[in-house]
Amino acid sequence: MRASIKTCTAAAVGICAVGAAGAIGFIYSGIFDFRATSPHYPFVTWALHQTYQSSMEQMTENIVVPTDLETPARVAAGAKLYAANCAVCHGAPGVPLSAIGTGIYPEAPSLLKATRKNRPHQVFFVAKYGIKMTGMPAFGKSYGDEDLWALAAFLHKERGVSADDYTALVETKP
Repeated sequence: MRASIKTCTAAAVGICAVGAAGAIGFIYSGIFDFRATSPHYPFVTWALHQTYQSSMEQMTENIVVPTDLETPARVAAGAKLYAANCAVCHGAPGVPLSAIGTGIYPEAPSLLKATRKNRPHQVFFVAKYGIKMTGMPAFGKSYGDEDLWALAAFLHKERGVSADDYTALVETKP
């Protein structure tokens, strides 16, 4: 019995060593295509998205959304914040996508599509902390929580907003 445990342990250590050597060889080989113009392999796309979704659910489950989230003033403030910081990558109704927005990969989602869920607690979290390896910055270093809740309010309330209504919200006086 002891001999079989030692054999299994040695085999597991050997497999791990070969796997680690293979990973290091891959890293230093230069064969990985890192260009933003090349899509991920389907398995990589699935693994990254599933990891993101699972982490998002776990990390945001205890965030409390303000009860007065969608006040007109907060939504208008969120529209201005979106226009100044987000539209460049995520686009906006009636506004052509910028050169940055067309060049990033993975492509930034269209946050104002009528079919988006834009859960406020998750929008707040992503805006505050960003998302690794996507180009999504952490705005919590530049903006306070009240500003980020305003962004969440805008993105939740104004999904499917028309170009005219978007322009009106962005141009409202505080």
